[in-house]
Amino acid sequence: MKLFVYCAGGFGREVYDTAKRANARSKRWESIGFIDDFIASDAVDFYGTQSYRLPFVLQQQALDSFEVVIANGEPAHRQTLYDKLQLQAVRLGTVVDPSAIVSDTAALSPGLIVTPFCSIASQARVGINVAINTKSIVGHDIVVGDHAVISSMVNIGGACTVGARTYIGMGAQIKDGLHIGSDVIIGMGSVVYSDLPDGVIALGNPARAVRANTEKRVFGKK
Repeated sequence: MKLFVYCAGGFGREVYDTAKRANARSKRWESIGFIDDFIASDAVDFYGTQSYRLPFVLQQQALDSFEVVIANGEPAHRQTLYDKLQLQAVRLGTVVDPSAIVSDTAALSPGLIVTPFCSIASQARVGINVAINTKSIVGHDIVVGDHAVISSMVNIGGACTVGARTYIGMGAQIKDGLHIGSDVIIGMGSVVYSDLPDGVIALGNPARAVRANTEKRVFGKK
C-alpha cells in the first residue's frame, strides 16, 4: 500500500512528516508521496520524495494499491478535493501522529489527519476528511462534522458539536456543551461561550458573529 498526500504545500509537508513518523511505528505504507494539481509535469521531485498529478497516479496505480489524505487547510476546498477523489473511487487513508492520545472509544472516520501532541477523548466522533493540528484537544463526546479543520492549540470542551466544513483558528477555546454550526470560521484566539449558527465568522473574547461566511474561504486569495 502507498500513501499520497494531496496538496504539496506547507501543511502538506507537515502531514508528510507526520505520516513518516506514523509509518516508522506501523509500517503501513511502502512509500509516501504527494499529489498536486499545480505541478509543471506529471511527476517532479519534491521534499525528498515525488509529487504527481492525480491523472498520472490513476493511470499508473491500481485503486487498491494506494490511499490518499487531503492536506489542505481550507474546509470548503477539502470537500471539493474529497468529492473529486470519490468520483474516481479513490480510497482515503488516515494519518495519526504517534504522539497523539486517542481514546479506544473514539470513532474516527476515513481521511482523518491528526498531527503531533493532540488528544481525542472518550466517545468523540470525528467525521470524514477532518484535520486536527498540533496540540489540540477534542474533549469527550464531541462530534466533529465532515471536512472540518481544527487548528493548532485549540481546546474544545466536552459534548460540543462542530459542524461540517467549519474552521477553528489557532488557540481558540470552546466552552463545553456548545453547538457550532456548519461553514463557520472561528478566529484565532477566540473564546466561545455560546452557540454559533451556520455560516458565520466569529471573533473575540467572548466570540461574536461579525459577518456571514459568504466566500467560504479562510485564508484569502494568494
